[in-house]
Amino acid sequence: MTRPKRTLALLAILILLTWALLLAHSALDLALHLRQARALAADPAGISPAESCRLVQDIRSDVTSLRRWGGLPARLAPLFGWLPVVGGDLRAAPHLLTVADGLSEAGSLACDLLAPALSDVEAGGFSPEEAVSLLAAGQEEMTQAAAAVARAEEAWAQVPVASLYPPLGDRAALVERGLSLLRAGFQAAALAPPLLGTDAPRTYLVLALNEDELRAGGGFISGVGEIHLAAGRVVTMTFRDSYAVDDFTQPYPLPPEPLSRFMDIGLWVFRDSNWSPDFPTAARQAIALYRPGYPVTVDGVVAVDQQAVQALIAALGPLTLDDGTQVTGADILDYIRVAWNPAGGETTPEWWRNRKAFMGLIAGAAWERVQSGAVDWVALGRAALRLLDEKHLLVYLVQPEAEALLSSLGWDGALRAGPGDYLLVVDTNMGFNKVNARVQEEIVYRVDLRPTPPQAGLTLLYTHTSTATAPCDQRPHYGDDYADMMERCYWDYIRVYAPAGSALTEATQLPVPGAYLLTGEDYDGRVAVSPAEEGDWTVFGVLGLLRPGENVRRAFVWTLPEDVVQLTADGEEVYTLRVQKQPGTAGHPLTVRIHLPEGSRLVESVPRPTTAEDGWLIYRQPLSRDREYTLRFRRGD
Repeated sequence: MTRPKRTLALLAILILLTWALLLAHSALDLALHLRQARALAADPAGISPAESCRLVQDIRSDVTSLRRWGGLPARLAPLFGWLPVVGGDLRAAPHLLTVADGLSEAGSLACDLLAPALSDVEAGGFSPEEAVSLLAAGQEEMTQAAAAVARAEEAWAQVPVASLYPPLGDRAALVERGLSLLRAGFQAAALAPPLLGTDAPRTYLVLALNEDELRAGGGFISGVGEIHLAAGRVVTMTFRDSYAVDDFTQPYPLPPEPLSRFMDIGLWVFRDSNWSPDFPTAARQAIALYRPGYPVTVDGVVAVDQQAVQALIAALGPLTLDDGTQVTGADILDYIRVAWNPAGGETTPEWWRNRKAFMGLIAGAAWERVQSGAVDWVALGRAALRLLDEKHLLVYLVQPEAEALLSSLGWDGALRAGPGDYLLVVDTNMGFNKVNARVQEEIVYRVDLRPTPPQAGLTLLYTHTSTATAPCDQRPHYGDDYADMMERCYWDYIRVYAPAGSALTEATQLPVPGAYLLTGEDYDGRVAVSPAEEGDWTVFGVLGLLRPGENVRRAFVWTLPEDVVQLTADGEEVYTLRVQKQPGTAGHPLTVRIHLPEGSRLVESVPRPTTAEDGWLIYRQPLSRDREYTLRFRRGD
């Protein structure tokens, strides 16, 4: 080899070595910073916003360097997708690099925007007004960040997740959830300023729900707050007892038939507005029934139950109320119940007027803490996300883009029909009491895909844990204290939502004697079948009575539409099931049992079955949030 050729060869080797070292250095730096990020995520209580942003900027630098030095190998990697074990990762390499690029760019832009406020956040002095001002000034950055996340989502959609190496594939659900939350976060950041009154004053209703008296929409509407916002500040905040809202000089509609039939309610008023388990429907009804007495323009409705109050106060830290009482998340329910109790058991007119004054005290102290900025924002955000997922915090916004965003995340509390099977169990307390604090419920759903059409069976198990011996008296009456109302009989109007076209074939019939009903008329316990008002479902409705100390088992059997099973282009069949959670419930134990058609082979199940027994695939999960099941199977193989 001539000297010039040797020189060129050495130069080429040097270039390759330099390129390899730069690529390796970028990859190692990225791996190190990702390990640091995972360590931070494992200890969210110790997260420092400034430290997190420094780490995000480091990761952005690593990804940019990796894309510069590894872009070509990433584009060529799919050519080696035939290799065992790592072939799936190699096929996904260009898409994964694009995902990393989009996410790191979005994170870097967000940190650039937040940089001026990070020291205030660290010091606990970052107020909502400052946040609104910052977001209003950073719309361009938010738009760019949202576009970067959209690129990442588009790339992730092309990743063959099922063929990834297990350690990477196991994080797929986390990546998907993270992408959706990031997209939502940037979209919310763009929508937040006008929603908080930067362009015009806004008015929101806050419904205080009491799930001890369970209603379809989460709980009895105990009180309502009317909050007026302007420029990110609360201008006025007024809380009222829900009974004080009505203005009977104005017309009110007739209530849904079961409320009239079983509770002897003559007019549909605000406190009973959440008859529908679909929160957008219930929120619109609440607005309509609020405005006869208070003709205001309402921009949205927020509903919080007692579990939400507990979690939010726990995240905010101890609150000192105007009456000098200090409350925490652990003792707030005890405070509420004691504050409600009539002094000496005497239900005087003065007690009636002031029995829910605690709502304004709690709301005022909580908002004062938020306004001060002395808040652990990470803890508060995590609590809010969990409450939204579990339907203890419900939000309805009139603004179409904002409501669409809530819907895309499943945070609007709406009923959602799936492409296949569907189940929702709704309980409504019709006993004018607080016994749901003493009632336990279990749901067992069975689907047999062997017959044509498929057959569904539902078993509901109710247990009243009280040992009280009081007679069943449905008439509304207060006792000596709040606890007295927990120890009574449970009049429960049960609704089961199934796919439209379902046909009820059997149902437990438990009559209720007229002596236990307001009307005095015997109820035969037959199940009523009707179309759902909220959408394309069939509803089975029946009134039940559960005495203290009793266990009651109630069963329904129905045939399902044949299209709950879909045939795919490659000859596989897919059965999907969506089980929705009723707002306000704590998370009933849920068992789902599915039997595939004879001669079928299961190809995939998401989630995986808990166990299998005599041909039945069995899934056990708490119904703490909506659950979905997808089974792919093939016949004749």
